[in-house]
Amino acid sequence: MDDDLFLTDRLDDYRSICVSTLAKTTVEEAEAIHLGGDKGYFIYEVDDRPASGGIHVLAKVASVEAAFRLFELWRGRRRDPHPA
Repeated sequence: MDDDLFLTDRLDDYRSICVSTLAKTTVEEAEAIHLGGDKGYFIYEVDDRPASGGIHVLAKVASVEAAFRLFELWRGRRRDPHPA
């Protein structure tokens, strides 16, 4: 999966938010096949903790441009939310 990783950002010590393609088996195991199959880019959380670890698919991105825009917005949230 790491070879297909497109965008990633750490949420905390255990979790990351990612946008990438996913293998068909990963999409099926994450019970996300209802999002229109395994083609395209997925927004998902990766949890490294053994007890609750794994991939949790949150959504499917409409386009590669949407993936970039999503991460621009996501990373922008860490800046001052109330600029002077």
